[in-house]
Amino acid sequence: MDLNEIQVFTKVVEVGSFTSAGERLGMTKATVSRKIADLEERLGVRLLNRTTRQLNLTETGKAFYERCSRIMTDLDDAQALVTTRAEQVRGKLKVVMPIELGQLMMGRFLGHFMQKYPDVEIDAELTNRRVDMVQEGVDVHIQVGLGQDSNLIARRLGSSKKIMVASPDYLAKAPPLLHPEDLNDHENILLKQSGDSYEPLHFSKGKEKLTVQVKGRLHCNNVTFAREALLSGLGVGFMPLFLALPYVNEGRLVRILPEWNMDGGEMYALYQSRQYMPKLLKTFLDEVSRTLDEMDKLKTKCMLDKEHLLAHLMRDQVSQEKDLMAAVLENARKADKDAAA
Repeated sequence: MDLNEIQVFTKVVEVGSFTSAGERLGMTKATVSRKIADLEERLGVRLLNRTTRQLNLTETGKAFYERCSRIMTDLDDAQALVTTRAEQVRGKLKVVMPIELGQLMMGRFLGHFMQKYPDVEIDAELTNRRVDMVQEGVDVHIQVGLGQDSNLIARRLGSSKKIMVASPDYLAKAPPLLHPEDLNDHENILLKQSGDSYEPLHFSKGKEKLTVQVKGRLHCNNVTFAREALLSGLGVGFMPLFLALPYVNEGRLVRILPEWNMDGGEMYALYQSRQYMPKLLKTFLDEVSRTLDEMDKLKTKCMLDKEHLLAHLMRDQVSQEKDLMAAVLENARKADKDAAA
């Protein structure tokens, strides 16, 4: 049975006119009349007695209208329920993200997000494995770099700034490191950046660009593991700014080659469809994008402020040493004069 014909039939009964029903449904009187005739023919019964002045339901028509009216009411209620839920930030979201990002940033974000939206339930998985979003029912997959699945929609969330770091103990005994090419004279901790490959490191300073393919004895695919190796004093390596910053601030790691910028990884949120996007998913993507952007700016500013402070302290230290040396020389000259006298 055609639902559209039922809708037309109930509307005709409610307003008592083919013409009025057509106006409310955006149809011509002829279209309304034809649909009622088709419905009666399909059912094999007369539903309406028509005269030039009025329409009357037959006994069968009355019974049919009562059932159809309930169906249309239930349909309207169902539509209102779906529309309301679609406009509310509520429901369940399955989110997959890299282990380090989840541990150091997303856990706190999700806590604030769920406090703000108490009708939201989050199923978060922290993993660095390949994820089949369709097969596993994943709503959002946050990752660095684009995946290979062209059927997924990718929304850029921001960039993951990288810096070169090493421990003070390592730098104290290592050769000078003043230029990216000096990395070839150092023990490098190699972190896989995509798949199983070790991509060259890309540096830039103003208009100058440089690519260095470094070598090292320790290879790994986990940035937290690489961080621990760096903290142990094994060598030099790059890390995401958000992961390195706390240790730089504590003095346990030192940023090297600060005047050279490294290409950062682009961070994306992958999801399955842009069409009929639930309010929950859209709100989540908007807020995580804004939060990561603000955190990146804050951490970058903090890093730059600290480097400026360190440079200032170093200048003060050099100035103090010069003043001390001048005082020593002046005292020596006075001592010579006194001895000569």
